[in-house]
Amino acid sequence: MTDTATAPRPVSAPDPPARSRRGFRWLLGAALVTAVTAIAIPFAPVEAERVEVSWPKAGQAAESAVAMFLPYRPLRLDVTVACSAVAGTSPGRDVTAFATIPPDADIARDWGLSLVVRDRQLVLVADGTETPLGAPPGPDCRYLVHAEDDELVVLVGDRELTRRAMRVPQVTAFVTDLPAEQATGAVSAVARADARFQTSPSPLKPLLMILCGLGVVVCVVLAFRTFRGPPRPTRPLVRRRVDLAWTGLVAVGIGAWGVLGPQTVDDGWFLGMHRNFGPSGFAGDYYMALNAAENPAILLQHLFAPLFEVSWAPLVVRLPAMAAGFTMWVLLLGIVRLLHEHTTAPRVPTWLLAAAFFAAWMPNGVGLRPEPFVALCTAISAYAAVRARLTERPAWLVVGGVATGVCFAVTSTGMLALIPLALGLVHSCRHLPATRDRIALVALAMAAVAVASPLVFLQSGIGGFLDSTGARYWYGAAQSWHGEFSRYQMLLGGVGDDFAFEQHPARRLPVLLAIALVLIALVLAPRRQPTHAFAGAYGWPFTWFGLGLAALVVTPTKIASHFAALDFFTALVLALGLAALPRAFARENAGWAIRFSALFLVVLVASLSWDGPNSWWGYHRLGMPDLDEPLFEGTLANPLNLLAAGAVAAAAILYWQHRRGTGPEDPQPVAIRWAGWSAVAVAGLSLLAVPVLSAGALGKAALNQHATGSWSPPATNLASLTGSTCGAADHVRLDDGTTLTQQMARTPGPVLVDWPISFWYPCARLPVLADGLVEPPTLMVTAPGQHAHHGHLARDYRPFAGAFAAMRSVVTYHEIPARLTGNPDPRAWGTLHEVRYRYPTDRIDVQVSTTTQNGWQRGPSYATADYIDKPPPNP
Repeated sequence: MTDTATAPRPVSAPDPPARSRRGFRWLLGAALVTAVTAIAIPFAPVEAERVEVSWPKAGQAAESAVAMFLPYRPLRLDVTVACSAVAGTSPGRDVTAFATIPPDADIARDWGLSLVVRDRQLVLVADGTETPLGAPPGPDCRYLVHAEDDELVVLVGDRELTRRAMRVPQVTAFVTDLPAEQATGAVSAVARADARFQTSPSPLKPLLMILCGLGVVVCVVLAFRTFRGPPRPTRPLVRRRVDLAWTGLVAVGIGAWGVLGPQTVDDGWFLGMHRNFGPSGFAGDYYMALNAAENPAILLQHLFAPLFEVSWAPLVVRLPAMAAGFTMWVLLLGIVRLLHEHTTAPRVPTWLLAAAFFAAWMPNGVGLRPEPFVALCTAISAYAAVRARLTERPAWLVVGGVATGVCFAVTSTGMLALIPLALGLVHSCRHLPATRDRIALVALAMAAVAVASPLVFLQSGIGGFLDSTGARYWYGAAQSWHGEFSRYQMLLGGVGDDFAFEQHPARRLPVLLAIALVLIALVLAPRRQPTHAFAGAYGWPFTWFGLGLAALVVTPTKIASHFAALDFFTALVLALGLAALPRAFARENAGWAIRFSALFLVVLVASLSWDGPNSWWGYHRLGMPDLDEPLFEGTLANPLNLLAAGAVAAAAILYWQHRRGTGPEDPQPVAIRWAGWSAVAVAGLSLLAVPVLSAGALGKAALNQHATGSWSPPATNLASLTGSTCGAADHVRLDDGTTLTQQMARTPGPVLVDWPISFWYPCARLPVLADGLVEPPTLMVTAPGQHAHHGHLARDYRPFAGAFAAMRSVVTYHEIPARLTGNPDPRAWGTLHEVRYRYPTDRIDVQVSTTTQNGWQRGPSYATADYIDKPPPNP
């Protein structure tokens, strides 16, 4: 049975009972019920938490207290000031009876609310203006301030003094300058915190989710009962043993990379999301975007929570990504074996497949970002599509539909899993004999995709989803589709030095070389010729990769890390492309123009890749040789050196083929064949070199640190294999000789660690963001050098609505001298600060109750320009 060398064959038709009208109705009924329940889930009622914060705390005096709200503005604020407190102040000076932000803060006048007593008359200061409220009408009255739903009203008794259209003011503290004996019983406040994402399913929602899940299972079963193919051939035992041996070697490589591999840019950021998931009950952004929920990207937090309860050690946290990488390898091997068994396509050597896998997977493979798991979902979808085509069992496309639905709950780039599914459906529908069968297959596959609904809306409704999406778009690094070049600019250069790590050869080469191979394949794949090297299912990965690059255009953030979502497609293109090029050159009788152009393109891509700086993120810069410089002083980037290496390898290959009488029949002269083989050799050697040199550089950095008695990230991973570890904190020493680990243990309260480095502080208890409030941290560890700016963004209002921005107006920082053991630079690891508050942090009461609300209910929008005076994202 062949596919590549012959025209596509019709897939097998369903058995006669399944093609009956009754059977067709059952199929459509199952798909329809599944789809309807999936649509109903986002609109089902949810149980929402209502958080009331009152000040002063019961039984305590009315003294100023820290109350950092997040989001910054509560949903509702009620303030009471007794007229006697206003009348009892001394004339001639301003006294703050109440304020939501310390009056001397730069944001207090515009974003906060103050009630100031001036010559025994009350003045409202809010929204940048002052409004006189006059003298108290009597000794027993009370001023009442109520802010809610973009409106503020001030009453004294039953008389309305003013009504204004304005936002509910921000709250970082409840402040009063009145003496405690005068304020107690006279000044108070109650605020309803914005905890809109703390929702849970109502009794109806689980029933709908169970029904939807059962519907998906039924659709999968019906698909396999309906669309049956021929028996699968048995693979030779020797081939299986070879595959098992290679799989064992790859597993060892993945495990070693879990210890040695680098931190990805957002590992600390995503770690904050995971660590706050348990206390808050929802997966929020944690460091920025007002800690808005990550809907729809919430599946990983729910899935990995039980594992992370065991340990926050970096190596343990990396285990899911390592498992995803191993599964990707198995699926890569599965696709290659399917092609080998069912087609006459070029054989892909397993060593080449392993090299392509590691080159594509290693740069981002062991991180906490979602791309490795998107790549896993796309791998399942791709395997299902190839198997559906080559084994003539389109039911596998329904499995691809399930993988696609799951992928939507991972992150926005999960849409990439749709690409293999869509192409597989197009192929199957073209070759199914009856319209009824095509409708049934598409309906079952789309119903399988509906598994996304119970995963995405597990705890929230459509209203929470829209609120979350709006906040993260407004306060994220969003760009329009025409800013897509920024992603490639980040890969190629031209951005700030803090993102130079994205230009490392290991990050550049897989993407750029895959693009080059797709272009070469397009030239060598003539239309209407089903026997060319890239025909049939063998050419699908090239289409997937190209469409994947196009699909990234619609993602709102233009970061190079998103290329990792294409890792499975990239690995297939690299392996299949290099394996097929010799046959393609020969069969298409490619002349000097095509082969020398291919050589030029490959050398250009390789040279550009190797010219990237040996730059790394975070603590992986410690001890790194040739840091921020091209490897080997740019020797590998020299095109002449690449040509020389390729020429020697090509000559050896041609000589070997001549002696053995092997290789594809190629009518072109030896010089032209040499050019083609040189292109293959340069690409192949670069592909082999990238994983080796990346591991070598990181290993050398770790050894350099060990030689000076200092710490390195791999040291923490090795330590976690033999016992517990607190990471970098075990090796940071204070002036008194104690370690940072000991300092954290003896200091009550949480420790705020900047996200660029927080991954390596597993023992630091991060502040809890829950109930619409920020838990006040007592210590703070800031990132070193060029990463300090990124850490500071979490403590600033603009541009990304930092979750800890409220600290600006109520804290002062006092540096505690500390240094990393064995490192001459005292700030190489960062800085340690004691966080001191202007007011007590334990003087508020928090009461949480539960109410039922519709799934479509939304909170007041904070994705607007007037929330923190932030303009809209880039158009």
